[in-house]
Amino acid sequence: MRRRDRRRQETIDDIKDTARNQLADAGPAGISMRAIARHLAMTASAVHYYFPSRQALLDALVVDGFTSLAEALRTTYEGAAPRPPDEQWLAVCQAHRAWALDHQAEYLLLYGHDGACAVKQRNPQVDQAFSSVVNVLFSIMRRAVAAGEIDTERIEAAIPASLRRQLATWRDEDDGGGDLPDGALAACMITYAQLHGAITLELLGHVPPPLADYSALFDLEMVHAYAALCRPPFT
Repeated sequence: MRRRDRRRQETIDDIKDTARNQLADAGPAGISMRAIARHLAMTASAVHYYFPSRQALLDALVVDGFTSLAEALRTTYEGAAPRPPDEQWLAVCQAHRAWALDHQAEYLLLYGHDGACAVKQRNPQVDQAFSSVVNVLFSIMRRAVAAGEIDTERIEAAIPASLRRQLATWRDEDDGGGDLPDGALAACMITYAQLHGAITLELLGHVPPPLADYSALFDLEMVHAYAALCRPPFT
């Protein structure tokens, strides 16, 4: 990397790091381009040279966050490859929770209002980074279906026609789950919602105080979330 390019990357990293500090202190609303400029002894126009708008900076943080999370999940998934799908699922869920606890402000950015807006805007970089996280879940589900563990027929029987059409549209987008049947796609969303619901409740302090062993509670929730999708008997 040339010296000029290296200095440019260092400036971009400094801006992002300052924004992350603001994020940790006051959430997404606390990210201020002017405050970043003051902190780095830059002019506001100089910060805008690297990030034309506050949304562009938020998008960059979202991309970095999803990319980091995806790397953690993929590493765990590949490390658990010799194990059966249910054990892979639990290991990846535990890695997801660990990343969230280590990056609480970033996790709430990714799965809060601002992160959702960034995904919905279909920014190609954001979309690709988000898909890299979801694709790990698809990989686990694909193995579970191949092993005959997921009761796709029972799940499909409960899917109303309107939702079935939406699942077909999702599958046609071919973002990693294109070969999964309706029941498996629905199972992905069921477990995805339970995974993020459990993590978000913990991060926001909504778990009943007597349930202080969060790790044990989380593992129990994830084991049962997976088992509920399986063909009986499953232990």
